[in-house]
Amino acid sequence: MAPHQVCSVLEVLLVTILVVEGIAIAQKTQGGQNIGLNRIPPTQCDNWVRTSNGGHFASPNYPNMYPPNQECIYILEAAPRQRIELTFDEPYYIEPSFECRFDHLEVRDGPFGFSPLIDRYCGLKSPALIRSTGRFMWIKFTSDEELEGKGFQAKYSFIPDPDFTYLGGILNPIPDCQFELSGADGIVRSSQVEQEEKTKPGQAVDCIWTIKATPNAKIYLRFLDYQMEHSNECKRNFVAVYDGSSSIENLKAKFCSTVANDVMLQTGTGVVRMWADEGSRLSRFRMLFTSFVDRMTPSFVTESEA
Repeated sequence: MAPHQVCSVLEVLLVTILVVEGIAIAQKTQGGQNIGLNRIPPTQCDNWVRTSNGGHFASPNYPNMYPPNQECIYILEAAPRQRIELTFDEPYYIEPSFECRFDHLEVRDGPFGFSPLIDRYCGLKSPALIRSTGRFMWIKFTSDEELEGKGFQAKYSFIPDPDFTYLGGILNPIPDCQFELSGADGIVRSSQVEQEEKTKPGQAVDCIWTIKATPNAKIYLRFLDYQMEHSNECKRNFVAVYDGSSSIENLKAKFCSTVANDVMLQTGTGVVRMWADEGSRLSRFRMLFTSFVDRMTPSFVTESEA
């Protein structure tokens, strides 16, 4: 082939490549945003209504077809001494598959993705009534890239936990018990409950300490004293630490065994919650909080100074 013919072929190939690339760029770009050929604009899983007695939520776009490639997680939280009942409305349709391997609802008995599995659900028939054994339920809806359906709408309500009922199911009132601390450092202590008479003898303890760090700082928590009566019975007795707010999504650590570790938070607001039923009132804790800035080692006061 002559040199001028080789050049002509190369020019044709170069023009072809540029045209193909131009078409691809035009398809990926709309209004200055890369939307891709196979990508679906993200759908917010925000169709969740919560009330003091329960709530309801649904798959994206319900009762219309839910979009592909979705993942929505719902963590339901009842008050202490309550459980959760979950029911589903009609119409209900999630792509059927063997063992619900494709589109499905996954329901777990607890607040985490590793809590005990209740079941996976899909198909044409809505699930029967689902009950938790504690005060949390973890739910995930997943859809793959094809064969969508109408989805679901679920309703949930809170019911008394029979483990804590007496006299025909009437519950003892839980007192309002909250404390606030702030500054560079300080002590969070359960003895404050008795000293300020937040609860009466024989009552359950459900108390919250909200900690505010100094401006632009985060919080480090160090246990100085910790004792759990009925250890490892976490429904009866625990100390929970939240990072930013008391929402279950912000749960950082939960201690109900014989050991409690130090906790470093990623925000300037920490929440410590202690729950002890009527038979666990000897449980106690004392922890030091310290405000710190990233890349700096927290400076602790000694236990004798506390």
